[in-house]
Amino acid sequence: MKLRTKIHRVRLGRDEYRVVTAAPQAGRAVLYDGDWSMQMYLDRQGAQDLAAAWALAARSRRSLVHLPLRAADGPAGLPWDIGPDGRLDLLLVHHSLGLPPSRWKEIRARLGTGTPHTADVPATDFPPEEAIDHDRRNFTGWLDELRFAGAAHTLVVTGSATAFRWTGSWLHSLSREAPAFQHHHGRSPGSHYCITLRHNGNQFSSAAKGIPSMLHITYAHQWKVD
Repeated sequence: MKLRTKIHRVRLGRDEYRVVTAAPQAGRAVLYDGDWSMQMYLDRQGAQDLAAAWALAARSRRSLVHLPLRAADGPAGLPWDIGPDGRLDLLLVHHSLGLPPSRWKEIRARLGTGTPHTADVPATDFPPEEAIDHDRRNFTGWLDELRFAGAAHTLVVTGSATAFRWTGSWLHSLSREAPAFQHHHGRSPGSHYCITLRHNGNQFSSAAKGIPSMLHITYAHQWKVD
């Protein structure tokens, strides 16, 4: 999986941050804030780009992986009308950095032009579903879950390498399986291919104030894939 990016280095006081920003791609993806869940729509290439960003977040423990999505328009036929103020960027952060989400606004303001770079991450970074031991989530002290927060019109997703790899396997499956699913089921009313990611891996957990605890990601068959 390849992802065209720009690399930025930003210094705030004693701290320096390496920010990997996804460059404009052929694929499309858009992220909205909702009352009950955040909603993301993407086409096949957008799903591949998102999976690559997820793998990059697992590998690049000292980097912030930034996907600037707010300028994107959603596919036709959305069930609600969302204006530009409801759209969100996406920031993926390894939890070992301990980044306060409130710092993101100032970091983003200092990004500059950046240095072009192509990240190449193997799909084998994602374990097959049957290799994931979900029972480990029941162990005391388990910390390998994603956590959601918000800052400056951005959804900040924080997690360990394991959390990004496990959930990334679902994203990778979506990019491979959703187009075929829609080809066979697209004429069935209401049929769609989606996955849901939850704050702290639990539908009953509460995310940061004002942030829904669920991220619903849907393959947008309205966006035709060449």
